Amino acid sequence: MTFSTSYDFIPLTPQKPPSWSTKFTSQPHQLFFVSAVFFAIAIMLATFISFIKEVSFDFYLIHSFGLTFGVFTNAFLGFLITVIPKYTSSTVIDKKRYFIPWVVLQLGIIITLFGFEEIGKLVVIGVLVYFNTIFYQTIKKGRAIDKKDSIFLNIVLSFGVIFLFCEVIFHINLSLLIFFGYLLTLVFTVAQRMIPAFYSSNLQILPWEKPRFLVEISMILFLALGIVIQFEFAMLFKIVSLLSMVFFGYIIFNLNIYKKAPAILSILMIAFIWLELGFIILFLESILETPTLKLALHIFAIGFVGNLLIGFGSRVIMGHAVPAQKIVADKLTQYLFILIQIIVITRITASLLFLNNSPIFMGFLHFSAWLWIILFLVWTFRYGKTLLRF
Repeated sequence: MTFSTSYDFIPLTPQKPPSWSTKFTSQPHQLFFVSAVFFAIAIMLATFISFIKEVSFDFYLIHSFGLTFGVFTNAFLGFLITVIPKYTSSTVIDKKRYFIPWVVLQLGIIITLFGFEEIGKLVVIGVLVYFNTIFYQTIKKGRAIDKKDSIFLNIVLSFGVIFLFCEVIFHINLSLLIFFGYLLTLVFTVAQRMIPAFYSSNLQILPWEKPRFLVEISMILFLALGIVIQFEFAMLFKIVSLLSMVFFGYIIFNLNIYKKAPAILSILMIAFIWLELGFIILFLESILETPTLKLALHIFAIGFVGNLLIGFGSRVIMGHAVPAQKIVADKLTQYLFILIQIIVITRITASLLFLNNSPIFMGFLHFSAWLWIILFLVWTFRYGKTLLRF
């Protein structure tokens, strides 16, 4: 007796490997991190060129808007698209929901930097509103019981939208309000959750039980700082900077993250130390009322946000690499961590020389700008192949 079926000898068709573009666009952090690195190098080159008197570049537009939205917003948007679904136990945000907005965001930033401010900023605002909506839907569908941090992160993102929209409508420069009320608040809200969790899981230690209203109080203080500095309320600046120095000093001192740890963790701890040093300098600036080339602001931007950008970026790329890589900082990455501390110190030196009326302060500004460019070029050399999925 013979038995046969029509499917006994169907040949197997080999699977076609995914194209490079499919692999590159498959994870949001890859798109947004590449944009962040590109703008980190391009913006600092343009900043350096703006120091040359013969070139009429808008320094605020290039340096402040470019770094805030081209570099930091790109990087942390990529991070949020990845982690908010995890924070809230929700569905992963699909590629078709972030790819086109990513393209539009880059176009908006470039249009703005080339001098078409109102159109470019409105495009950036539109993309941020879109992600506000996506995050809201993701949080709402999430099964997690505690969604507080995700909700506040989305609220802070909306602050960036509101402040940037006010710039367009009222034709005013709100760069300091955007920096404190949006960027620093966003980064701190991520850091106060992620860094203690990394230490706890890696070193098997209990995290410090943070105050119940930590996120709310920090948000109020950052927003208040942005308002009093932006609109030059001298007395309130002294009060709010003092309160911030004490409050964040208390939080940072009590975080259980100061034990001996691998370099990939230590860099995150160092970022918190720079944050508190920034608050100390900010308070001194409010008391002395002496121009310091915005020293505290640059300690926040490079020491706190910059360290976290390199630290979180390196972790995310290694953790999401294909094939997976062990999350360990190799020698080159450790040297990059050291380099970013040198950049902060160089920028501090420039301000101190400026205070002493030394003519060489400008040389240190140039030097810090070039060190920043070298930092991201070498970081690209180390992680570019993984990031680009080559």
